[in-house]
Amino acid sequence: MASDFLPFGILRRPHGRNGEILLHPHNDVAAGATGADFPSRVRLTGGDAPRELVAVAVRRVPAGYLLCFEGIADRQAAAALVGLELHVPRRGLAPLGTAEFYVEDIVGCEVVDAEERSCGRVRGTFWNGAQDVMVIVGEDGGERLLPVVAEYVLEFDGARRRLVVDPHE
Repeated sequence: MASDFLPFGILRRPHGRNGEILLHPHNDVAAGATGADFPSRVRLTGGDAPRELVAVAVRRVPAGYLLCFEGIADRQAAAALVGLELHVPRRGLAPLGTAEFYVEDIVGCEVVDAEERSCGRVRGTFWNGAQDVMVIVGEDGGERLLPVVAEYVLEFDGARRRLVVDPHE
């Protein structure tokens, strides 16, 4: 089932004395958004429990974004957020095209090749600096890595939780 929030980046370090903190986006596409595009309500994960905050100020900087959150008024409070993952609401994002999907949505999907042979299930994804990569675990427990790009991902069926891939074998 799709989450209402999608991962966007990691909070890295406080900036200044007034509660500002640096957000480093997970990928270059996220890094291209302007501060004006940034949603006000976000979710932070990675601590004891998910926590929702309101971003009251966002500005773009070369390393990502500098954010100010409601209730985070000093450097010490901002430092307590370092290392947490920031998620943005799915409903605030632009609609997807017919052949588009969020990488987060493929986790858990069944993977088959074009001849309908099972390749396994997507256990997770990661960003390698150039593209997202999916980790597929086969029935034998072995892992396979495939880039999440059109050359490898031929079809995504979100309703059936299924991917058709060309593993280039």
